[in-house]
Amino acid sequence: MDSGWMLYLLPLVAGLLNPVQSGLNGALNRAIEAPAVVALIALACAFATVALVALLFGKLALPDAERAASAPWWAWVGGVLGAGVLIAQPIAAPKLGAAPFMGILVTTSVCASVALDHFGVAGFQEHTASWGRIGGAALMIIGVWLVATL
Repeated sequence: MDSGWMLYLLPLVAGLLNPVQSGLNGALNRAIEAPAVVALIALACAFATVALVALLFGKLALPDAERAASAPWWAWVGGVLGAGVLIAQPIAAPKLGAAPFMGILVTTSVCASVALDHFGVAGFQEHTASWGRIGGAALMIIGVWLVATL
Protein backbone atom coordinates (compact mmCIF):
# COMPACT_ATOMS: atom_id res chain seq x y z
CA MET A 1 0.00 0.00 0.00
CA ASP A 2 3.05 2.28 -0.01
CA SER A 3 3.39 2.56 -3.79
CA GLY A 4 3.33 6.16 -5.00
CA TRP A 5 0.16 6.02 -7.05
CA MET A 6 -1.78 4.38 -4.22
CA LEU A 7 -0.82 7.21 -1.88
CA TYR A 8 -2.50 9.61 -4.30
CA LEU A 9 -5.45 7.31 -4.97
CA LEU A 10 -6.43 7.07 -1.29
CA PRO A 11 -7.05 10.81 -0.72
CA LEU A 12 -8.62 11.05 -4.18
CA VAL A 13 -11.21 8.40 -3.29
CA ALA A 14 -11.65 9.85 0.21
CA GLY A 15 -12.22 13.28 -1.34
CA LEU A 16 -14.90 11.85 -3.62
CA LEU A 17 -16.62 10.09 -0.74
CA ASN A 18 -16.48 13.01 1.72
CA PRO A 19 -19.22 15.20 0.17
CA VAL A 20 -21.39 12.12 -0.33
CA GLN A 21 -20.94 11.27 3.36
CA SER A 22 -21.91 14.85 4.25
CA GLY A 23 -25.06 14.58 2.17
CA LEU A 24 -26.02 11.20 3.62
CA ASN A 25 -25.46 12.43 7.17
CA GLY A 26 -27.49 15.54 6.40
CA ALA A 27 -30.36 13.42 5.03
CA LEU A 28 -30.30 11.25 8.15
CA ASN A 29 -30.33 14.36 10.33
CA ARG A 30 -33.35 15.76 8.47
CA ALA A 31 -35.17 12.53 9.33
CA ILE A 32 -34.17 12.19 12.99
CA GLU A 33 -33.18 15.79 13.87
CA ALA A 34 -30.34 14.75 16.18
CA PRO A 35 -26.87 15.72 14.85
CA ALA A 36 -25.00 14.04 17.72
CA VAL A 37 -26.91 10.80 17.12
CA VAL A 38 -26.13 11.06 13.40
CA ALA A 39 -22.44 11.43 14.30
CA LEU A 40 -22.66 8.40 16.61
CA ILE A 41 -24.30 6.33 13.87
CA ALA A 42 -21.61 7.44 11.39
CA LEU A 43 -18.89 6.53 13.89
CA ALA A 44 -20.46 3.13 14.58
CA CYS A 45 -20.65 2.40 10.85
CA ALA A 46 -17.07 3.62 10.39
CA PHE A 47 -15.89 1.45 13.31
CA ALA A 48 -17.59 -1.62 11.87
CA THR A 49 -16.15 -0.94 8.41
CA VAL A 50 -12.61 -0.44 9.71
CA ALA A 51 -12.88 -3.60 11.83
CA LEU A 52 -14.08 -5.60 8.81
CA VAL A 53 -11.27 -4.27 6.59
CA ALA A 54 -8.73 -5.02 9.33
CA LEU A 55 -10.08 -8.56 9.66
CA LEU A 56 -9.99 -9.10 5.90
CA PHE A 57 -6.36 -7.95 5.71
CA GLY A 58 -5.31 -9.69 8.92
CA LYS A 59 -4.32 -6.45 10.66
CA LEU A 60 -6.69 -6.44 13.65
CA ALA A 61 -4.11 -7.41 16.29
CA LEU A 62 -3.61 -4.75 18.94
CA PRO A 63 -0.08 -3.38 19.42
CA ASP A 64 1.77 -4.34 22.57
CA ALA A 65 1.49 -1.96 25.53
CA GLU A 66 5.05 -0.65 25.14
CA ARG A 67 4.44 0.42 21.53
CA ALA A 68 1.12 2.01 22.47
CA ALA A 69 2.72 3.87 25.37
CA SER A 70 5.41 5.26 23.06
CA ALA A 71 2.89 7.46 21.24
CA PRO A 72 2.67 11.06 22.48
CA TRP A 73 -0.49 11.87 24.45
CA TRP A 74 -1.84 14.13 21.72
CA ALA A 75 -1.68 11.35 19.14
CA TRP A 76 -4.64 9.68 20.89
CA VAL A 77 -7.14 12.51 20.36
CA GLY A 78 -7.50 12.39 16.56
CA GLY A 79 -10.93 10.79 16.89
CA VAL A 80 -12.12 13.72 18.98
CA LEU A 81 -11.22 16.07 16.13
CA GLY A 82 -12.87 13.76 13.60
CA ALA A 83 -16.05 13.87 15.67
CA GLY A 84 -16.15 17.63 15.12
CA VAL A 85 -16.30 17.04 11.37
CA LEU A 86 -19.02 14.42 11.80
CA ILE A 87 -21.13 16.77 13.92
CA ALA A 88 -20.63 19.68 11.49
CA GLN A 89 -21.77 17.64 8.46
CA PRO A 90 -25.45 17.09 9.29
CA ILE A 91 -25.84 20.60 10.66
CA ALA A 92 -24.08 22.76 8.08
CA ALA A 93 -23.80 20.75 4.83
CA PRO A 94 -27.53 20.55 4.02
CA LYS A 95 -28.00 24.28 4.63
CA LEU A 96 -24.86 25.48 2.84
CA GLY A 97 -24.88 22.90 0.05
CA ALA A 98 -22.19 20.36 -0.82
CA ALA A 99 -19.91 22.74 -2.72
CA PRO A 100 -19.69 25.54 -0.14
CA PHE A 101 -19.48 23.10 2.79
CA MET A 102 -16.74 21.00 1.24
CA GLY A 103 -14.99 24.05 -0.18
CA ILE A 104 -14.80 25.67 3.24
CA LEU A 105 -13.80 22.37 4.88
CA VAL A 106 -11.04 21.59 2.38
CA THR A 107 -9.76 25.16 2.08
CA THR A 108 -9.57 25.55 5.84
CA SER A 109 -7.79 22.18 6.01
CA VAL A 110 -5.25 23.25 3.39
CA CYS A 111 -4.57 26.58 5.12
CA ALA A 112 -4.15 24.84 8.49
CA SER A 113 -1.98 22.19 6.83
CA VAL A 114 0.40 24.81 5.43
CA ALA A 115 0.89 26.09 8.98
CA LEU A 116 1.23 22.56 10.46
CA ASP A 117 3.83 21.68 7.82
CA HIS A 118 5.68 24.97 8.26
CA PHE A 119 6.09 24.51 12.00
CA GLY A 120 6.39 20.71 11.87
CA VAL A 121 3.72 20.09 14.51
CA ALA A 122 1.08 17.40 15.09
CA GLY A 123 3.40 14.69 13.81
CA PHE A 124 4.27 16.29 10.46
CA GLN A 125 7.77 16.85 9.15
CA GLU A 126 8.73 20.47 8.65
CA HIS A 127 8.02 21.87 5.16
CA THR A 128 8.53 25.60 4.70
CA ALA A 129 5.45 27.67 3.87
CA SER A 130 6.80 28.79 0.51
CA TRP A 131 5.18 31.51 -1.55
CA GLY A 132 3.78 28.74 -3.77
CA ARG A 133 2.07 27.04 -0.83
CA ILE A 134 0.77 30.33 0.54
CA GLY A 135 -0.37 31.41 -2.92
CA GLY A 136 -2.10 28.09 -3.50
CA ALA A 137 -3.95 28.43 -0.20
CA ALA A 138 -4.93 32.00 -1.11
CA LEU A 139 -6.27 30.81 -4.47
CA MET A 140 -8.33 28.20 -2.65
CA ILE A 141 -9.80 30.93 -0.44
CA ILE A 142 -10.77 32.85 -3.58
CA GLY A 143 -12.16 29.67 -5.11
CA VAL A 144 -14.33 28.83 -2.12
CA TRP A 145 -15.60 32.42 -2.06
CA LEU A 146 -16.62 32.03 -5.73
CA VAL A 147 -18.26 28.65 -5.10
CA ALA A 148 -20.11 29.91 -2.02
CA THR A 149 -21.34 33.24 -3.37
CA LEU A 150 -21.95 32.88 -7.11
